[in-house]
Amino acid sequence: MNSIFISIAGYRDPLLKKTLEDAMAQARHPDRLVFGVVDQSYDREFINIDQLAFNKQVRYLRIDPHMTRGCCFARNLSQSLWAGEQLYFQCDSHTLFDKDWDAIFEAEFFRLQAWHELPVITAYPRAFKCVDNKTDRLEKINIENHAMTLVADEKFLFKEDYYLGTVCKLTKHTDTVSGYMISANCLFTAGQVCEDVPYDPYLFFHGEEHSLALRLWTSGYSIFHMPMTPVYHHYGRDYRTTMWGDAFLETQRNEAWWQSDKRSKSRLKYIVTGQRGGQYGVGSVRTINDYTRYCGINYYIREVEPRALTGEGIFDRDWRAPQHRRP
Repeated sequence: MNSIFISIAGYRDPLLKKTLEDAMAQARHPDRLVFGVVDQSYDREFINIDQLAFNKQVRYLRIDPHMTRGCCFARNLSQSLWAGEQLYFQCDSHTLFDKDWDAIFEAEFFRLQAWHELPVITAYPRAFKCVDNKTDRLEKINIENHAMTLVADEKFLFKEDYYLGTVCKLTKHTDTVSGYMISANCLFTAGQVCEDVPYDPYLFFHGEEHSLALRLWTSGYSIFHMPMTPVYHHYGRDYRTTMWGDAFLETQRNEAWWQSDKRSKSRLKYIVTGQRGGQYGVGSVRTINDYTRYCGINYYIREVEPRALTGEGIFDRDWRAPQHRRP
């Protein structure tokens, strides 16, 4: 039986508890779920894990918000709670789930693994909203049953040095397609990713997704987008406080959030151009040049080919084709 480690990093999020409860309630095999939760919150806001019926399945860390260094730092801490679970799912602290979501992801993972040693299933999920801005009244929003893929955002092509934006693209495909970008709020793969491609705790926020996609792909992980991803994400921020919108936090920190972000963007250059080695650098199974040939993003000269904006020739590719294997 395969256990699933669920990595969740939340920042003062009143929906965190609902996310944990819904993941358990909607799972086909709730006994196989293990949560690694990093809750960046004040004492008055934290979750009393002992009151959860499934508290023994939750590994929980709370950090005072003024001590955190951004979402990548928190996700790195969450991954440190992994204890060898076979499968890994990463989502945000404002997520809802379809019935049997765990079985749906697991079945698709093993279908892909027949052809690819290390599949990564990822997407910007369908949405849900808080009705009248109340966190106890939630409404799911459905979309068409086609694959929602991820492409480079034409509005943010190396706009700030090496940062690339990502946008969602609806395709005509009703089956899973190959991809080259990832979403940090919905990522399902092998549990060993926590050792193979750990989150870089020195990145702040910008560059999180496209640098991780490059690191995953060069480490032998193959990226896919499936239709009707069985999770929902709250894309609005009105109901919660963000790190960069927390006025009190800025009076407590010894460094403003924008200073952390600026330093992080400088680091990003060395990651995506292969100048950063070690566990937070690019992998050794495929090269950065291989990635450029695959999707059309060239980090060395900061140029993006048209196909990286449309997915033409990428999403139509037969994912049963031969692949690079890990050594």
